Amino acid sequence: MSPLPIAQVGVRGFGRIHLERIARLTELGRVELIATADPGGPLEGSELPWYPTLTELLAQHSPTIASLATPIGTHAALATEAMVAGAHVMLEKPPVASLTEFWQLLRACKENQRVVQIGFQSLGSAGVARMRELLGDGTLGEVGSIAVRGAWVRSRAYYARSPWAGKRTVDGRRIADGVVTNPLAHSIATALVIADATRLDDIVAITTEMYHAHAIDADDTSFVRLDLAEAPPICAALTLCATEQVEPTITLVGSRGTARYSYTTDELWLSVDGEETYETFERTDLLENLVDHLESGAELLVPLADTVGFMCVLEATQDRPAPVQIHDDQITWVGEGAEGHPVLTDIEHWLDESLARGVGFAEAGAPWGNPEAVAVWRHRTNLTELRLGDAVVAEYADGSDIMDLSSPRPYLHPIRTLAGVIVSDTHPADHDWHCGLSLTMQDVNGVNFWGGRTYVRDRGYAWLGDQGRIQHRGWVAQEPGLLREELAWVGPVLRPREHPIDPVEVRETRELAWSQVDDATWVLDADLSLEAVTPDAIRLGGPGTNGRTDAGYGGWQLRLRPSDAVRVTSPLGEGVEAVYGEAAPWVAWRSRFGGRPVTLVMAHADLQGAVSDRWFVRAGGFDSIGTALAWSEELTLPVRRRYRLVVADGHLTDEAVEALLP
Repeated sequence: MSPLPIAQVGVRGFGRIHLERIARLTELGRVELIATADPGGPLEGSELPWYPTLTELLAQHSPTIASLATPIGTHAALATEAMVAGAHVMLEKPPVASLTEFWQLLRACKENQRVVQIGFQSLGSAGVARMRELLGDGTLGEVGSIAVRGAWVRSRAYYARSPWAGKRTVDGRRIADGVVTNPLAHSIATALVIADATRLDDIVAITTEMYHAHAIDADDTSFVRLDLAEAPPICAALTLCATEQVEPTITLVGSRGTARYSYTTDELWLSVDGEETYETFERTDLLENLVDHLESGAELLVPLADTVGFMCVLEATQDRPAPVQIHDDQITWVGEGAEGHPVLTDIEHWLDESLARGVGFAEAGAPWGNPEAVAVWRHRTNLTELRLGDAVVAEYADGSDIMDLSSPRPYLHPIRTLAGVIVSDTHPADHDWHCGLSLTMQDVNGVNFWGGRTYVRDRGYAWLGDQGRIQHRGWVAQEPGLLREELAWVGPVLRPREHPIDPVEVRETRELAWSQVDDATWVLDADLSLEAVTPDAIRLGGPGTNGRTDAGYGGWQLRLRPSDAVRVTSPLGEGVEAVYGEAAPWVAWRSRFGGRPVTLVMAHADLQGAVSDRWFVRAGGFDSIGTALAWSEELTLPVRRRYRLVVADGHLTDEAVEALLP
């Protein structure tokens, strides 16, 4: 097999490490370095073609892989440019400088059918899988926390090495070069994978407490706490102002013992019931893994989509006030001039104290701690919660976490069974615009309220910049078990690229009522009414009305988390094929979410009790249940629909299902 042509962008700094890895694979006959790009000039003594920009390189060469080791703020643009030109990407960490750029880059992967491997090299170690095993197999007893400790030393020279070093922004563009997001970024990324928290809805809240002793904009000493949906909290105490540099560690703290892992050396120290053992692990080079993926289909170890948890942490460190400057009387400078480095008062003690208590430096009592350095970030803002007794069976988000291209709108997520099993999904890697349970249409007088690309007759899917927004305007009623609200459908959010769109505004009245049936079952009833604000006719359509056959989606849509042993039934028979695109009073979904059996039932009927809309149900590529208001024929407002969702622990029979329907 011929070696894969590769181009290196950025040949200095960490780019030299990339070149070393390329050289190793070149000796093995796996890759061939065909060109480099760096505005600082070519490497001395190199005879390879060199270009000051990636654009100029791509005009002359067609690499299969573009390896990028450039400033953080350039990652999104360069990776996208490389993929548009046909290259797969090996991208240095962190992936990009914002969560918005993350979604855009993920979209670019899909549009161009390219892959991006992120350079969190620690995730190539077999030790990560071993730690994940120890987290869940009971060896350590009940694990109460995941403690991340990082104590490094950085001098003045470190922050003088480039114009972007230690900056939060440069010329208005986010850089995010702080201890959490760059020097010790591997610690957070590795802990997230150990906790199996690589999906957006795995992150409940992120608390940051950020400081700097250096004369920089970003943080050099920080505490981060990640509260997770289905794993113990991750607490990270990190500094670049230590007395001496030691290897960072990730420790699982259990009721029977601890597992302390050094992700830089791939070593594990296990202490259980007083007995101690030691293990070491092999590590796979991520560039080699990318080559294996392209040649033989091997699974990528760090695909872009799996780094969304880390990107939430990065966003939490930037979407907050700037770090607090530590007072000079708490800093001792060691060394002179450019080699001088700060040491915080008793820093090692306060790292350990914060991790032992699971609280930040200020609460732990550090003399340089400041409550004003603390901020809490959540990836979405909830309008309210749906409660039944002590159980929160669903959360109602306002949609502020949805980017413009995905059509922001209120949605229900996570939706839980009474036993706490999460069944809904949001922002999945395959369709960012799939968000829990929401009312959404792809074509409302030419405005896309579904999100993503729009289906155009005789052309197919295209990005038109026609996405709208559904906004919560106010509560009409808020009572236990009942919500009634007014919403406005307005758009487009973005300036249309190809054709003008008349302003659209639709008024929606939405009523949600929920109640408990028994110890294992609860139901949600939705009454949804849409009417035009202006005298002009407003039509509802979608792919099916715009020329796509057999895919008329758009309506009350529920995106599900991946599950096993799926069984779909309806009055029309068993299986997705029996009900897809057909009208039926209900659809039942039985599967196992995380090994726990669950039954979901969605029912719909018009106000006269007759079956109305068809069903859009998917199982396999992605899992979803939804109604289709305009499968093949447009509707004109006003429109009113009522639906029921049944959420039950365990597997219900069809007879039991029918007894729960309106």
